[in-house]
Amino acid sequence: MVWNFWLASLVVANRLPVLAQEAHHMAMGRPRSGRLESERMVTEKILAVQSGALAAGLESVIIGIEVATRTALGDIHTVGHAISHAPARVALAAARPTHRAMAANVRRFSGARGGR
Repeated sequence: MVWNFWLASLVVANRLPVLAQEAHHMAMGRPRSGRLESERMVTEKILAVQSGALAAGLESVIIGIEVATRTALGDIHTVGHAISHAPARVALAAARPTHRAMAANVRRFSGARGGR
C-alpha cells in the first residue's frame, strides 16, 4: 500500500505542470487542440471508481460463495476465517484497478515504455 502513495505523489507531481499549462492557455484564449489532461484525469477517476466498485462487488460474491460452500460442507472452522478476512479482501480488490491506473500514468508521464 505504501507503493500506491508513492505512485500517487509521482502522478500529481507530473500532472500539476501540465494542468497549469492548460489553465494558462485557456486564460490566454488559446485552448490546446486534442484531449486535455484535465478531461483525461476526470475520465480516469470515474473509470477507477467504477472498476473498483465492480471488483469489490465481485470479491463479495466470491466470499459469499466460499462461506456458503464451507457451511454446507460442515467446515465451520474456516467459515470464521473467511468472514474475518472478508473486509480486507474486498478493500484490496477495490484498490487493484486504481493501482494499475496509477502505474500506467507514471509510465506515461515518465516516458517509460513497457511494463513490469
